Amino acid sequence: MKQLFCLAFLSIAANATIIYIDSEASNTINNSGHPTVDLTGRLHPNPAWAEPLSGSDWISYGSTGDHADPGYFSPPDGLVVTFTTHFTLIGAITGGGLEVLADDSTSVILNGHKLIAADTKPGAKCSKAPIGCLVSTEGIFTFAQLAPYLVDGTNTLSFGVEQVAGSSFGLDFAGHVDDGPTPEPATAAFIGGGLIGLVALRRRK
Repeated sequence: MKQLFCLAFLSIAANATIIYIDSEASNTINNSGHPTVDLTGRLHPNPAWAEPLSGSDWISYGSTGDHADPGYFSPPDGLVVTFTTHFTLIGAITGGGLEVLADDSTSVILNGHKLIAADTKPGAKCSKAPIGCLVSTEGIFTFAQLAPYLVDGTNTLSFGVEQVAGSSFGLDFAGHVDDGPTPEPATAAFIGGGLIGLVALRRRK
């Protein structure tokens, strides 16, 4: 019975929550003076772009994706629009990752720390190197790259999307962070004692 109780307590303490981060108009603001819009439904992404990342939508600040969309316009070269989303972590931060696509390119800034600068070398459709709008130029950030800048509490993730060579403009990102409760010192001691007890019981048998 003691063994079962200790194992159940360990399971509760190790329980983690997955916080999903994705580009959608409902959770992403921008500094252009215009609302963030999903390039889905009435508006569409540029047909040459990669498919949206899992769980996300291509977003922009207007009809800047598909040239055939109503009201389509091409942002001027040199324009930088910053898109921002916030997410809250509680307790231990144990895992995560982030994927990013953009046309033409984007910087990625986590809690004030620049993870990557926008690539300003234009390619055939967008940036020639990460981060661009094609699968081959997708920006992929591992937990090891994110972890030093993640905090227990409110986190701010920003993207400085830059127009380099005319035509379409947009952003797509998706990721997750795993968090969970951190055992307090007394709890950790209790868990440690439970483990010692389990070892002792096994040795007696």
